[in-house]
Amino acid sequence: MTNPSPTPFQPNPGPAGAYPANPAPRQPAYRGTPVPPAYQQAFPQQPAYQPQPYPQRPAPYGTPNPADTGSFGWAVLGFFIPLAGLILFLVWKNDKPLSARKAGMGALTGVLVTVALYILVFVVSIVAAVASAS
Repeated sequence: MTNPSPTPFQPNPGPAGAYPANPAPRQPAYRGTPVPPAYQQAFPQQPAYQPQPYPQRPAPYGTPNPADTGSFGWAVLGFFIPLAGLILFLVWKNDKPLSARKAGMGALTGVLVTVALYILVFVVSIVAAVASAS
């Protein structure tokens, strides 16, 4: 099917090249009975905003924590399981500084003793190898 006019549709501007001020409605207004809304449940209102009081300020730095005893058991745990001591140190360094220090020192001591034992075993094995070779 071909288009008889090569130019696109242009509306008729009316008299004197202007559109009419009040165009006639294209569809008559609906004059039937009003349709009730499909959803008639009233939504509950959200309560008005009430400002909340400021939370209590945390204890200043250096205030002792009553649960922070700095038990020797944390040093023993850190000595035998250095990774656990390191993790406890990193987790507790702000909340429980005494227990964190014990766990961290135990972990550090455990690592240093392990390294020293490895060096000692290495040196003794070298000395034993040299003595048995001669």
